[in-house]
Amino acid sequence: MSAAADPGAASICDTPFGPFQLQRYPARKQELLRAWCGADLLLLDTVAEQPLPGSTLIVNDDYGALSLPLIATGAACTLWTDSALAARALTENARTNNTPAPALVWSTDLPPAGAALALLRIPKQKALLEYQLAQLARVLPAGATLLAAGMDKHLPAGVDNLINRYIGPCDRLRGRYKAHAWRAQRGAQTAGTMPEPLSSYLCEPLGAALRSLPNVFSRESLDPGTRLLLQQLSQLQPVARAVDLACGNGVIGLFALQRGLARELWFCDESAHAIASARLNLETVLPERMPETHFFHGDGLRDWNAPAPDLVLCNPPFHLQHTVDDYAGRRLLSQAAAVLAPGGQLCLVANRHLDYRRTLEHGFRQQRVLAQDRRFRIYLASR
Repeated sequence: MSAAADPGAASICDTPFGPFQLQRYPARKQELLRAWCGADLLLLDTVAEQPLPGSTLIVNDDYGALSLPLIATGAACTLWTDSALAARALTENARTNNTPAPALVWSTDLPPAGAALALLRIPKQKALLEYQLAQLARVLPAGATLLAAGMDKHLPAGVDNLINRYIGPCDRLRGRYKAHAWRAQRGAQTAGTMPEPLSSYLCEPLGAALRSLPNVFSRESLDPGTRLLLQQLSQLQPVARAVDLACGNGVIGLFALQRGLARELWFCDESAHAIASARLNLETVLPERMPETHFFHGDGLRDWNAPAPDLVLCNPPFHLQHTVDDYAGRRLLSQAAAVLAPGGQLCLVANRHLDYRRTLEHGFRQQRVLAQDRRFRIYLASR
C-alpha cells in the first residue's frame, strides 16, 4: 500500500491479484482516507488462498477494491449495493484500471441466485447485516461459500450467530489489518425465520406511522434535528417545486406536502433503501399526492435535469462511511446552490458544531438562522 503521490490522486492498492489504482468518490483534494480498508485486503487474501470460482457475488464494495481485482482475473462478478455513490466510484475506478465493471444490482432487489462465492463487507448496522444475510440465504445454493469481513472497531455484536442462523456453521479466521473474517458454507437446510425488514415509528408531526428499510438514517424514531426543522417550515412561503435532499424515509418532504408547502416535490437520496422507504411512506400516508412527486436515486443533485426547484429542504449527513466529516453535507449545499431557481431558497438543519456558513456565503446571496437549540441550527439561505 502507498499513499497518493499527488493531492487528490488515486492511491495504489497492492492486492494478491496485482496493484490497482483506487480513488474515493467523491474525490477531493488532499484526501487523507484510502479507497480501501483492512477488511477488503483480508477478504482478498482469503480468496487468493483457494481456487477462484466462476461466479462471485460482492456485497458492500465501496470503491471497487473487492470487485476490480477479481474481475481482472476473469471472474464473473455482481455487485449488490445500496449506494449510488459506491456504484459511481466503482465505474470510475474500473475505467482508470481498464477493467470491466461488475454487473450491478441494487439493495432493494434480490441478488442473482447461483453464485459459488459471496464476499460480504460487514456493515456497521446489525439490522442491515441481518437483512443482507437473510437475502443471501435465499439465493446462495447449497455448498456455496460466504466470506465476510469487517473492521474490528465497527463490527456489530453477534456476527457469528447471524451467519450460523442464515448461512450455516462458520469459522472465525485469523485477524489481520485490524479486521476479522468469517468463512461459512451454505447448508442444505432451510434458513431461519426471515427478519421483518421494515421498522416503524409514529411520527407525531405527521400524525402517521413511518416505515424504513434497514439502511435508513434514524429508522426507529424521528431525530431531533429533523423535528426542529419541521417546526420552522410554517415560516416559509409555498412554492411550485421543492426537493427533499438526502430524504431518508421522506419525513421532511411528506410534511411539506401535507402542509401545502409545495405543489410538486422530489425525493432525492444516494441510498436505494431510503428512496424505497420514502416511496412506501408516500403511498401509505399521502397516496393522493403520488402524481405530483418524483424520486431520484443518485449523487445528490449532481445529475439534476428537471426544472429548477424553488426550495430545497435538507438534513445533510455528517459522515463519510464511518468517519465524522462534513464534506458530504457541504457538497449537497453546493449542489443545491447550483440548481435552485433564481431567488430560490435552501432550508437546512445542521449540528451546531458544523459551521456551514462559509459554504452558504459562497453559493447564496444571503443567509440567516431561523432557529437553534443547544444541539442544532436551522439555516435559511436565498440564492
